[in-house]
Parts: sequence; C-alpha cells; structure tokens
Amino acid sequence: MSNEGELVFAFCWFDEEQWKLLAEIDPNGVDDSYDEWRKNACSAFSEIQASGKNVRKVSIKIPKLQEWCNEKGIEPNSSARAKYASMLANRENGAE
Repeated sequence: MSNEGELVFAFCWFDEEQWKLLAEIDPNGVDDSYDEWRKNACSAFSEIQASGKNVRKVSIKIPKLQEWCNEKGIEPNSSARAKYASMLANRENGAE
C-alpha cells in the first residue's frame, strides 16, 4: 500500500483483446505480437520496480482511450496513453 502523496507510476496494461484493438489504432505501430508486447512490458515493469519506484499496472480499454483522445484532440500514441493511464490512476486514488 502506498503512502498518501507518494508518487505512483502508472503503467499501461492491455489484455490480448485490447492489445489487438490498440494495434488497429496506434499511429506509431506496436510490437509484432501480443506475446512480444507482454514480454517487453513485463521486463519494463520489472525494471521500474527494481529501481525502487512505486509502479502499478493500469488496465486500458481502447474504446474509452479513443473517446478520451478524441475529446482532447490528440492521437492515441504512447504519450497520450501514458497521460491517460496517469489520469485513471489518479482517479482510482481519489485525486483529479
């Protein structure tokens, strides 16, 4: 459990169905397969944890991400996904 005010890094997480939807809309492309993405994502997540940072996976639903991006007038690229995941994490923690 994190302490109040502690910085938490939100890590975008996709199940296979959502990853396939992401592959259809990502303007920069994605890994060649879900298994490849998951392997890379797990490695990156572990590296962040090992550095001592508080990181947690945030499940992303692509239709909701698209809606949010459309409202903001931005593409659903990796930067937008990171901002969206951070916003979701803040909501879950009671901050807005």
